[in-house]
Amino acid sequence: MPSRRDVMTLGASAACAALARIPGASAAPAGPRGPTLQTRLFNFRDDVSAAAQSDITSKLKGLAGSPGVEGVMVGRNFIPTPFPTRFEWLCMIRFGESPPGDPAAGEPGARGLMEALSSSRRNEVECELTAPLPAGFIRAAGVKVRHTVMFDFKSDASAEARARNVDAIRAMGALPMVQRYVVARSAAFGSGEAQMEWQVIGDFASVDDFQAYSRAPAHLTLRDDFKAHTARVAFLDVEL
Repeated sequence: MPSRRDVMTLGASAACAALARIPGASAAPAGPRGPTLQTRLFNFRDDVSAAAQSDITSKLKGLAGSPGVEGVMVGRNFIPTPFPTRFEWLCMIRFGESPPGDPAAGEPGARGLMEALSSSRRNEVECELTAPLPAGFIRAAGVKVRHTVMFDFKSDASAEARARNVDAIRAMGALPMVQRYVVARSAAFGSGEAQMEWQVIGDFASVDDFQAYSRAPAHLTLRDDFKAHTARVAFLDVEL
């Protein structure tokens, strides 16, 4: 059984056949594809009704029964305080390993729904992780809050500043109130405007633990250096 501090650091990996479903990306040759975690943060347009939003999110949740899809998590940000880079909705899909000759197994339904979502959204960002994740990651047993952050470094950020910030973020996973922490570079970065470079996923057993993490001195100390070297940031917090 994994410990309460299941701190994972996921390395960069090559873009894979999943890029075929990203607008503007060329199709990858047929071949086996390992498990992929696709995370999308988005906001609906103001003219999309609550009923239409419910219909779209219900369909996204229904992807969990599709062939090749190991799990789906759809959630809404639960913190009411407005913030320019906070998004409203999360859709996280775990695709299983596809066999040779069938790299898009389980993805046509997701692709169609994402296209429908694009016509209803105000803005969206995404990350694609291909490194291994803990078993049952999507189901998030025992998790009450999932904190998700995506960011891009500024083009002129030095290698030293990038490494320093990534190391500082990874160190946050060792805080006692953190249940599980993932820091990973997107395998699809650069394949489309919506793709962001880095993703951080933090799991917490309670809202109190999450709030303690947000107020932790190490977290507050990190902010200034992080803001100075990042070009885009997107995040949300889902109560499960």
